Amino acid sequence: MPSSSSSRRSVWVERHRRRTDRAKPRSATERGYHVVTYARPGYGPSTPVPGRTLADTAEASRTLMDHLGAERYLVAGWSSGGPHALADAVVDPRLVRGVLLSGSFAPYDADGLDFLTDMGLMSVIQFRAAARSVEACRAVISQMAAAVREHDLAEVAPAMASLLPKADATVLHGVYGVENAVSMRHGLAAGYAGWSDDLHALTGPWGFDPSTITAPVELWHGAMDRVVPLAHAKWPARHLPDVRFHVGDREGHLSIAVGSLGEKLDQLAARLG
Repeated sequence: MPSSSSSRRSVWVERHRRRTDRAKPRSATERGYHVVTYARPGYGPSTPVPGRTLADTAEASRTLMDHLGAERYLVAGWSSGGPHALADAVVDPRLVRGVLLSGSFAPYDADGLDFLTDMGLMSVIQFRAAARSVEACRAVISQMAAAVREHDLAEVAPAMASLLPKADATVLHGVYGVENAVSMRHGLAAGYAGWSDDLHALTGPWGFDPSTITAPVELWHGAMDRVVPLAHAKWPARHLPDVRFHVGDREGHLSIAVGSLGEKLDQLAARLG
């Protein structure tokens, strides 16, 4: 990829909301990347699409980049955005030049993976409910969404204790935590359909084969991650054709990603020549 900042493109897939947290892409924009974010269906004012798959949402991403006139771009996904970024690379292989994954989930039925092992309690509750039924999932997510909308960060943080190692707690109580709280409330203001549909998209058939991805992949994961345990990263490390796997020994789910997007994109871009 040329070094000219005007030619750089990155699509960064957001998990919960239409408005992105400024703390996350700032390090990329400072390096000259043009960062494009969008709301997946059901978040913020975006219309829900019940039963959507990862591949379905990737088609929306491709349409967006076509509309913007992008000639080539990188995709980056954090947490549940990771599988969506992989879907983008399959759906738009001609223009997606590389993929950056941070704290990304593996497929629910991935061979050799116990999806819930070492996962924090809040994550376990969500995925167990999603596996039971649509109704059970909606009941759980409605309660969690109400807690996010109705309480401030200081009240919500204790409930997240099972998910947060020290490195993540530090990030959550900094600038990112304030921006994230505002962003999540915006994403959930009209309801929790996006959150619930995301869980079903992650636990159901993805709609594509990750092993067919030809673009280079940079895979980052925190060894202390309790939202998405490290075992999830070992699956794409084994199955993606062109992947570099980086483990942050003292990092968690937040600390592995917040503030370092630009640096990670640079490492990915350097592989493209």
